[in-house]
Amino acid sequence: MTDAVFNALQQALALTVEMLDAAAHGDWAVVSELDARRQALLPAETGALSQQHHETLQALHTHNQALLARAEQVREQVEQQLSQHQYNHRALQTYVTSAR
Repeated sequence: MTDAVFNALQQALALTVEMLDAAAHGDWAVVSELDARRQALLPAETGALSQQHHETLQALHTHNQALLARAEQVREQVEQQLSQHQYNHRALQTYVTSAR
C-alpha cells in the first residue's frame, strides 16, 4: 500500500477514536457523521499490507469493536426504558379504567 493509503488509515483510526468519545457522551449524531467521513477514507481493496498497515488496521478494528459494544449497551438501555414505559402506560390505563 502507498503512503497515501496509510495516511488515510491513520485518519480513519483518528476518526474512530473521536467516534468512541462521542459515543461515550451519547452524541450519536456526531458518531454517524464521523462514520460517514471514516467510510470515505477506508480503501476498497487492501492489496499487499506491511506490518505497519496491519497494526493500524488492527487498532482500527479494536476501536470499532469497542464502539459497537457501546452501541449495543445503549440499545439495550433504550429497550429496557421502552419496556418500562410500556408497563407504566398499561398500569396507568388500568388505573384510569378502574377509577371510572
